[in-house]
Amino acid sequence: MLTKSEKQIMDLLWSVNQPLSCSEIVELSGDKTWKDSYVHSLIKSLMKKDVVEIHAFELISRSYARKFTPKLSKEEFYLREYLEEAPDNTMLKLFEAYAKTAQDAQEMKDIEAVIKKWKKSHAE
Repeated sequence: MLTKSEKQIMDLLWSVNQPLSCSEIVELSGDKTWKDSYVHSLIKSLMKKDVVEIHAFELISRSYARKFTPKLSKEEFYLREYLEEAPDNTMLKLFEAYAKTAQDAQEMKDIEAVIKKWKKSHAE
């Protein structure tokens, strides 16, 4: 489970779709008054939660800055959270709940295509 600030950082990393340093995260955080040290703490926590990784080191002025990227896509992250929430959570339950609310027939056809592709790749 992410804190509110951790989620805001993850949303930023997911939306820019490129590695960011802590300074860049502060710059892109808009109305937030985060300091570099606070962002460093949040990134450290996100790394412990295994959702962020160091992508590269970049020379900025005379020192190197770490650039961070998400380890999981937004969808993979939320799926992992759902499945870890309770031991009886399953993809089937999630899909059944989704199917009850789906309003786009084309999307359901796309899901069928994904299932067919999976079956084909896992056939013996």
